[in-house]
Amino acid sequence: MESETQQPQGEERQEQPGAAAGAQPAPEQTVDTPVDKPVQGRPLLTRRVFILGGFWSTLGLALVGLLGPSLDFAWTRDPAGAAGKVFVRSDRIPKPGDEPVRIPEGRFFLVNLEPGVTPHGEETEGGLLALWQKCPHLGCTVPWRPDFTFQGRTGWFRCPCHGSTFTKEGGILVFGPSSRPMDRFEIDPQPDGSIVVNVGLTVVEKGSPDNPSKAILYED
Repeated sequence: MESETQQPQGEERQEQPGAAAGAQPAPEQTVDTPVDKPVQGRPLLTRRVFILGGFWSTLGLALVGLLGPSLDFAWTRDPAGAAGKVFVRSDRIPKPGDEPVRIPEGRFFLVNLEPGVTPHGEETEGGLLALWQKCPHLGCTVPWRPDFTFQGRTGWFRCPCHGSTFTKEGGILVFGPSSRPMDRFEIDPQPDGSIVVNVGLTVVEKGSPDNPSKAILYED
């Protein structure tokens, strides 16, 4: 007679969870956690980049300040535009010996010389000169200074940048770093007493100590 394994009385059979026939394990639950995308921004400005940027900016401004007058002189545009000629009526022309008259549209001064010898020894038959207001040194604008006294005389063309000083009678250089007297423009007298001044840069005449002798005879 076969022996049977008896279940002890008072004890219940313990079954493992999920051990029942056909039982399936509980599905695992997953939670999706959103992940931030990398921020596509510009790189941070480092202290070194900031300092270098400031240095080069300062250097650039300094060079512009130093070279500006030279570049302006080298690349000066035609004062009267494409035509290069300025018409001046007779009522704008100074009388012999009067103070120079600035013609702003042509950027030059009209000087009317008296015949004879100038205070600095240059001989002239008198007449008109059109003196370019650009200093031959570095191209600064030279004003007429009626109140400036130098060498015992009052009234000079004087460059405000470096002090080049030119005579009223012909723009002759007497002081300063300029390499020559003031440059001249060609004058063409008209029958009605007016004049036409050719201010084209291709025909500008370099200033020289004999400027007064280059004056154009003029009768109003």
